[in-house]
Amino acid sequence: MIKINKDISGLKESATLAINLKVKALRDASKPVHHWGFGQSPFPVPVEIQDELKARTAHKEYLPTMGLEILRKVISKYYTKVLGLSFSFDQVFISPGSKELMFQLFYILEGEFLIPTPSWVSYLPQLKIKNASTHFIHTQESNQYKVTPSELEAACDKLKGRQITLILNSPSNPTGQIYTEKELKALAPILEKYSVIVVSDEIYSQVDFNQKVSTSVASFYLKTIITGGLSKSYSAGGYRLGFMLIPKELEELIPPLKSFISETFSAVSAPIQYAAVKAWDTKCSDVFTSIETYTQVHKIIGGYYSLRFAEMNILTPKACGSFYLFINFDYYKEKLNSLGIMTSTQLSHYLLDQLGIAVLPGVDFYREQGELSVRVAYVDYDGSKIVDKLKNEKLSLDLVHLSYPQIKEGLDMLEDFLTTL
Repeated sequence: MIKINKDISGLKESATLAINLKVKALRDASKPVHHWGFGQSPFPVPVEIQDELKARTAHKEYLPTMGLEILRKVISKYYTKVLGLSFSFDQVFISPGSKELMFQLFYILEGEFLIPTPSWVSYLPQLKIKNASTHFIHTQESNQYKVTPSELEAACDKLKGRQITLILNSPSNPTGQIYTEKELKALAPILEKYSVIVVSDEIYSQVDFNQKVSTSVASFYLKTIITGGLSKSYSAGGYRLGFMLIPKELEELIPPLKSFISETFSAVSAPIQYAAVKAWDTKCSDVFTSIETYTQVHKIIGGYYSLRFAEMNILTPKACGSFYLFINFDYYKEKLNSLGIMTSTQLSHYLLDQLGIAVLPGVDFYREQGELSVRVAYVDYDGSKIVDKLKNEKLSLDLVHLSYPQIKEGLDMLEDFLTTL
């Protein structure tokens, strides 16, 4: 028997990646599936970034461990100009996706970790790899699945005297919710009281339906580490480029993180780093115009899903950002139970097997199995098709329906099923 690290052997494949492979296999077998399970932006990478990547293919050199200096400067200037946050380029790290940097940061941090649920699927497994002490804060649908000051205070008070790290994700995967300025301000005194380290996952910050960039908790609380990247707003998940901003209040983290990187991934691909400069250079107006267009499409489709779910008596807060909704079937609990559906896992299996609708169960986002909740990703369409149409037509829900009739078809199918219960 080969001995395997016990902290790894118990891990399962990421739920989001696993559902994508399952749907691909079904579609390869010519089985129709409404793929609401995987959150990959359907739009093209902005042309200016693509062109820059083509122009930089000759770069084969190893770049500095922390990342290309010009890219780090562009990111720091972006945060100063757009959010008024002061970071110098030597507080910026570049990595092969923000997911990798979060893992490395979690690994070097000691103490207790707080995760509000529903939570992105990968925070907990990353912390389990280092056998970290983790604690959930189970948020409520009535509060749009956002942690309240009283919930945060209660969680921190139990860990009083220990180093606490809070992982905050806004805009949120899986809920599609965004913390407002007022809500973040209300959390700040509690964070200060317990000297909490905040890791603010802002990978969807530009997919905000009400403003160009979401408000950051870093605007109100200084001990905040920000992560972001190319994958969501820029539709470039496969480019694998993320970043992390570490404030001067936590600058003692920079040397060990730099050393850790030097002994693991070393540096991100040089051509990708050069191309990424265009993503955060505020002089590249065409790039930001593309992002705004993509976000408006997300807003219309997310709003349509929200409306249809409300009409079906499915509980969910209105879509505010990212491209997800976290929906709850408790209104139908008794009738679903009569079909033998007692858990969110059974519900997700039933929807896929009987209706061809792929979703992820709430338990994958660390909710109780008995809560009949699932995550919906509403990006199962070819974004380039509507981008081409928008050159001559105005964006509207009718245009979305004409371009992507499968969106309405999937929702109609779900409604028909619920009506017959």
